[in-house]
Amino acid sequence: MFDVDTYLRRLGHSGPREATLATLRTLHRAHLLAIPYDNTRFPEDGGALPDNLADLDHDLTFEKIVVRGDGGICFELNLLFKRLLDEMGFETIQVSAGVYQGWGTFSPALSHKFTVVSLDDVRWLADVGFAGPAYLLPLELSPAVQTQYGCQFRVDENGGSHTVLRRSRSTDWLPIYRFELKARETSEWDGFTGQFERYLDEAVIANTTMLCRADERGHRALVGKRYLTVEDGLETVVALTDPGEYRRVVSDLSRSFER
Repeated sequence: MFDVDTYLRRLGHSGPREATLATLRTLHRAHLLAIPYDNTRFPEDGGALPDNLADLDHDLTFEKIVVRGDGGICFELNLLFKRLLDEMGFETIQVSAGVYQGWGTFSPALSHKFTVVSLDDVRWLADVGFAGPAYLLPLELSPAVQTQYGCQFRVDENGGSHTVLRRSRSTDWLPIYRFELKARETSEWDGFTGQFERYLDEAVIANTTMLCRADERGHRALVGKRYLTVEDGLETVVALTDPGEYRRVVSDLSRSFER
């Protein structure tokens, strides 16, 4: 059963619980450090995707992610994190995004789900379930450049659509995803699963292992056998051709940490 105390213990948080920016920042980073993105356990039985990707049982998802310590995907991780923030008194909405695919293209608008938090008339993006390097701390909804752990971020707006962009010490500005600032109803994902599966097939990432987690200096992400590390804004990409090294990286990225 969903329980705030159990959740905070998993995150290693014993500090203030007031709905402040400081608390939000601490919880966001702690979540990314403690619980990995892992698409290999969704769905758990290895069967078909649920009819509605966003309509997941809170208690069963909590048991999997928080109690057992397994990783999950955005629909699980951000579902729980939004619930945690709501229970702690934050003002939140769930939003959806299309993820950047390269060459100016984005995945369908319901492909990714994250949370927008309002604090003192300022909106903050909170995302603990993205399958790749992104922001470790909540990101202000602003075109101003925001620096985190050697990387820079900004949120551009154009015609009602917002795009999150990232620049590392090794890359120029690149989009992460784009979204509309509107609260999404869970029912909006009814009938989306088929479209999502077609997108995965067309993007050639169906049945591809995707693991990601934060560490003290940045991010690490594995897509197939392509291993990306970001340390203080410097990116390195290698292909894991040695089976033993590949298994070691998978084990390291997928395990949940008691903090």
